[in-house]
Amino acid sequence: MPNGFERIVAHPERPDHSAAQPGDTIVARLRLDGWHDVTVRVLHPFTWDAKFRGFRIDELAMSPARPRTLVSGAYSVADAAVLNHDDARGSRTPFDFPEGDRHDGVLYRSVGHSPEVDERYQDAAGWCTVAGVDADGREVALAMALDRSDCVLLDLLADDHGLTVQSRLPWQTFRPAELPAPDALPGLFVRHGVGGHDTAEAWLRELLAATVPSRASTAPPPLIADTWGFGTDIDPERVTAFFDVAAGLGVEVVTVDKGWEDHVGDWNAQAGYAGGVAGIAALAHDRGMKLGLWVGAGNASPDSAVATAHPDWLATWNGRHQMVSHRNHSLCLGHEPAREHVLACLDRLVRDGVDWLLHDFETISRCDAEHHTHDPGAGEAAGVAGWYSVLASLRESHPALLIENCWNGGKPLDLQMIAHHDTTIGDDWCRSEENRLAALGLGVYLPSSWTSKYMGDEPNKPLRAQLAPYLVGGPWILMGDLPGWAPSQLAEMQRAIEIYRDWRTASMDARAVPPVLSGSSAGVTGLACTPRPDGAQLATFAVTESAVGAEVRWHPLLASSADAWLVRDEWSGAEQRMTLAELEAGILLDTASADGLALSVRPV
Repeated sequence: MPNGFERIVAHPERPDHSAAQPGDTIVARLRLDGWHDVTVRVLHPFTWDAKFRGFRIDELAMSPARPRTLVSGAYSVADAAVLNHDDARGSRTPFDFPEGDRHDGVLYRSVGHSPEVDERYQDAAGWCTVAGVDADGREVALAMALDRSDCVLLDLLADDHGLTVQSRLPWQTFRPAELPAPDALPGLFVRHGVGGHDTAEAWLRELLAATVPSRASTAPPPLIADTWGFGTDIDPERVTAFFDVAAGLGVEVVTVDKGWEDHVGDWNAQAGYAGGVAGIAALAHDRGMKLGLWVGAGNASPDSAVATAHPDWLATWNGRHQMVSHRNHSLCLGHEPAREHVLACLDRLVRDGVDWLLHDFETISRCDAEHHTHDPGAGEAAGVAGWYSVLASLRESHPALLIENCWNGGKPLDLQMIAHHDTTIGDDWCRSEENRLAALGLGVYLPSSWTSKYMGDEPNKPLRAQLAPYLVGGPWILMGDLPGWAPSQLAEMQRAIEIYRDWRTASMDARAVPPVLSGSSAGVTGLACTPRPDGAQLATFAVTESAVGAEVRWHPLLASSADAWLVRDEWSGAEQRMTLAELEAGILLDTASADGLALSVRPV
């Protein structure tokens, strides 16, 4: 198994189901005797169900009186909300989707609230770390990662004699007529040994880096421009003007976001685009850029040709078609004809010239339709298998295609999703501070080159302060009104792009980390890259009005013991030499005004 991990999966027995007391299917179980004083670190992904929390890592205590259950999968916040609701009331509530004319499908939560730290059920990425003390008094650690995107419950159960970990599939989504073979069930990759959370996080970084497709590990993250700054208010003239400015900035991939399509589900360009998708591709390729295209591959608008001709292909849940993003329906990718249609549409788009596939909306549906080719009691599992078979087939036919996961802000997060994508969105707000926090949360586990940063226009923030987080890592995706930018803004962007290009890397060891600060650092936010092999490091900072005039020092991570170092202001190019002792004392930040800083250090 990779990097010292073992995949564990049990031979489950069918639970006794009844309407009054349905049962969950236990898939895997691990017992660690003697472990005590146990805590778990949980990465919460971004989702619009918890939009003000964003990516965040919580460290949660466990005890016999306080078990913890991590809920992963496509709808993890909504599912955890239901389970916490039931936990508090002793009820057994089915998973469902909200209803109502005002519901646009971005939010999946039908009851309760997004999980709070004191509650048992926590939405989580498909990996976590556990640390404690064993019977011999040693620090011990456990790293775990799920290999599928189903809704999986990971129980952490402490007692007086140790810790039990088990994964289970909830009855709400998994009641198959026949249990599949163990290899067809979600597996749990585990590794444990001496150490703490930091040790286990390092194990996970190795595992996740090994899971990233080779295309994303051999080329530096691209510079991208995306039309979402206009929302869906796009047309051929606006797209052409956008492409012209993007090409002038040196953009490498230009993506046309939602609004190019005639109907969600059919995936034909609106009538005004000469030559259809092939014509849009030519516009990008003729300007030296690759073409990216937004696609909600698993959805169909009610008036689309596919939905009107084949309403039987739509996913049903609890006896009705669920309303999902932008008031579309879901196509059931566990149903063979619907899956073949989606694959054929995507294949046609790539053959027409699409180089970068930006998939959004709901691609893993929940379906209990009796007439579909899947077991109605395991529709979600069929949808998971269907979506990844589509991506695998697409990749086999088009090995150069790059695929970005944008669903609901980057869900789900597990080994299967990572293995099928070249990048994932870090935050869906398209704002600098939210992207900085997402980069730090994901940077604990994932390479900095693998997390996309969406940059919208923030006119109320100094431009360099807005730009600062986007200079570290990538891919960097410009989502503003590029044709409307003033010459001064375009010039500043050109310099920022030069800095980004100088420092971007495809290294699977490079991560986004918080810079070490001392002094009156309140009001100064930052993002840094881990040192390069030559010892060089970049850090960027945003100075807010509350920090103007404060004395703040940055202490670089020194990966070299060189006696002399070169400190560079990346904006102006001004350089100064410092001794190792001076560098260890810290670099004084320029806080004369609220602005963005970009500093680097290199051993001489």
